[in-house]
Amino acid sequence: MDKAALLGEVVRHVRELRAKASHAAGGVGGATIPGECDEVVVVEDDDDAHHRRPGDHHHCHGPRRVRAWVCCADRPGLLSDLGRAVRSASARPVRAEIATVGGRTRSVLELDVACDDDGGRAVAVSRMRAVLRSVLLDGARVEEEVYIKRPRFSPEQAGEVQ
Repeated sequence: MDKAALLGEVVRHVRELRAKASHAAGGVGGATIPGECDEVVVVEDDDDAHHRRPGDHHHCHGPRRVRAWVCCADRPGLLSDLGRAVRSASARPVRAEIATVGGRTRSVLELDVACDDDGGRAVAVSRMRAVLRSVLLDGARVEEEVYIKRPRFSPEQAGEVQ
């Protein structure tokens, strides 16, 4: 087999493997697999018509459905921090998909965010983005620090603290 034929065979094999990989990832939901870079994305769902009044297409009344992606390094307490951040933005989680691969985590959250009008909706989305970014930045700060265990007190010290 000459070099050109070998190269052609390798290219064909790589294309087959690529097709198999994309077919396999299609069933998993490729948006859930964590990437290599840290990211926070918050977008509004356009197909949440059940939250609007009939005939009202321009204004938000009550909760608005929002999708948020957070991709970062996995760490202890990450899910608690995400939950705390969502609650601090006055949002209610509806659905969550979380995947962890190789020390990286991607959380895809569907949230109901309360808003009164279009301006309130924009503020709610930007606030959600800000609180999720703070979780990401807190995680980066925690990774930089040395791991410190929770301090233990002797019975004498515990009596002094109370």
